[in-house]
Amino acid sequence: MCLQLHLQAQKPELVVQTGPEGSGRLAFSPDGKVLAGAGKLWDVATGRELRPITHTEWQGTSLAFSPDGKILARSNSDGTIKLWEAETDKWLVTLFALDQDDWAVITPDGRFDASPGGLNLMHYAVGLETIDLTQLKERYYEPGLLQKLLAFNNQPLRDVTAFTEVKLFPNVEVQPLTPDSTKLNLTLTNRGGGIGRVQVFVNDKELAADARGPSVNPNAQEAKLTVDLANAHVIPGQPNEIRVVTWNAENYLSSRGVKSLWTPPGQAKLEPPTLYAIVGGISSYAAPHLGLRFAAKDGQDMAQALLVGAKRLFGTDKVHLTLLATAADGLSSPTTLSPQMSFKTLTPAKANFRQAFAEVAGKAKPQDIFIIYLAGHGVTLGRGSDEYCYLTQEARSTDATVLADPGVRAQTVITSSEIVEWIKAIAAQKQVMVLDTCAAGAAAVRLVERRDLDGDQIRAIERLKDRTGFHVLMGSAADAVSYEASQYGQGLLTYALLRGMRGAALKDDMYIDVSRLFQYAKDEVPKLASSIGGIQDPRYIAPLEAASFDIGLLQSQDKQQIPLALMRPLVLRPVMTNTEEGYDSLELAKELRRRLNEESYGQVRGRTSSGQPAPIYVDAEEMPGAVRPTGTYQIEGERVRVRLVLRKDRTTVGDVQVTGSTKDVRGLVEQIVIKLNQAIGQN
Repeated sequence: MCLQLHLQAQKPELVVQTGPEGSGRLAFSPDGKVLAGAGKLWDVATGRELRPITHTEWQGTSLAFSPDGKILARSNSDGTIKLWEAETDKWLVTLFALDQDDWAVITPDGRFDASPGGLNLMHYAVGLETIDLTQLKERYYEPGLLQKLLAFNNQPLRDVTAFTEVKLFPNVEVQPLTPDSTKLNLTLTNRGGGIGRVQVFVNDKELAADARGPSVNPNAQEAKLTVDLANAHVIPGQPNEIRVVTWNAENYLSSRGVKSLWTPPGQAKLEPPTLYAIVGGISSYAAPHLGLRFAAKDGQDMAQALLVGAKRLFGTDKVHLTLLATAADGLSSPTTLSPQMSFKTLTPAKANFRQAFAEVAGKAKPQDIFIIYLAGHGVTLGRGSDEYCYLTQEARSTDATVLADPGVRAQTVITSSEIVEWIKAIAAQKQVMVLDTCAAGAAAVRLVERRDLDGDQIRAIERLKDRTGFHVLMGSAADAVSYEASQYGQGLLTYALLRGMRGAALKDDMYIDVSRLFQYAKDEVPKLASSIGGIQDPRYIAPLEAASFDIGLLQSQDKQQIPLALMRPLVLRPVMTNTEEGYDSLELAKELRRRLNEESYGQVRGRTSSGQPAPIYVDAEEMPGAVRPTGTYQIEGERVRVRLVLRKDRTTVGDVQVTGSTKDVRGLVEQIVIKLNQAIGQN
């Protein structure tokens, strides 16, 4: 299904076939005082017409008020839904269901949000000119738009000029290149919108962000440009795609791009591809309050999985991986290495990231594969910014006002602009990026820790993808949360990827295909988040015409080497009572909470003496699927007899009895923990 938003007389307006006046169902407001129907709002008590409902050109099939009565929704026979304020009749937004998985929402002023596929299924029409939503992303793309309009998200909307007239981008004529020339000659013709920046891409990677130079007048009727492709990463002797994208003078509307092919002289070297990977995982920062629990472990586990799969597909001498991670419990070099495999570990300082990218740039060839994985903190530089920042271990703050200082950024973050420039120096044409990053500090409740991803970050990463040609998987969609889940021992996105690589998402039960793996993670993470009481919806964005490819091969024995933590049981806040005194006179519950927390998060975490995964302590009263210990004890002289009843979802699942001494409360609690772990491990 492809819908058009027609622009008549150079002004955008939605045009959908109309229906007979009064068609559609009636709807009462939640308080029963107002009736909507027949194109009007009515006072139920008096039957008096309150006011007409405008925009009646939309053929309605049903009407409904929001639970608070403030929003009126109308579904339409063409599959769209229109929302407006019931009191003022202000048109808020139109929702488009484009196919089974794709959607878009568009406001009257031109703002939009859409699924990745939805961006390509809708367009405006200006005479014979069609404009895809993707061509308007620079100004009008607003991730989380519907949530913001309906006040489910308190982030403000960006301040944009309403899309009331179309200022077209210039036409471009590309003179074909001869095999012995590297000079690309362009002729730009102003079509009323001026001459804005001119991007030049070679094999989907940006070569020039703006090829105009300082001499081009944006109001000129015509401009001629020459772009030197001598430094482009191309394959000699084979056709390479050149794409030129033009922008209007205000730089908010771009062309789709004019493509041409260029076959440079020389003979292509038919060498097998090499995989290069840079894996970052930062749990500890210069400011302790920024600490995350599992980001470093996520990085280590992902490095291990990539090495296992890549060595089988490409060969041990064709894999080069750099792991930049802070120290973490159990963090060590992957155990699957052979002497021929290139693997190194570095501290995740900014200088080391720069060095790692430079080393790949000095070695990679166009036929190679390049993978970036980053776990840790990620922020944007304030409201409306398209500059994404990945915090390195030197970081002391996630505050945008602090990071606005260029000196601070230079030392403590890697910006998306820097990533683009570093990537542009890397010749590999098949590229993958995974971001499981956040903007929030450690959570108070230690079951989950949030890795927030707001709309600004999504816009920034979309822009990075558009300039580099990456397949990108982000841990969370706009206005949602990416979780570190103690129950799984790592971030949910990484957990889903590792489970997919272990067999759940392999092509032909052996190949790690990028699109297949990323789509599996996108589908699986919401289920995992739901199981721990959270909401997370990863976002997968890919170049429009880029085909998927394999990054690994796993045979049966290899799959066992993919690290995948067992799901760990949860234990809630214990309650203890001295039956004689009526309260916890020995403060056993306090000491038990301390010990359970240590068992879960300290250096002793991992497995119980029985080999079962150690339970995770959650400092909460209740949670579905978690065990709640409730106990009593009696004191006879120095002797203490303790009984704990274990309940899960109001069902008794265990009974623990321990005897100890009032003079050794810690020893008594240690016995309780041992038996508690054993009892929970049996359920």
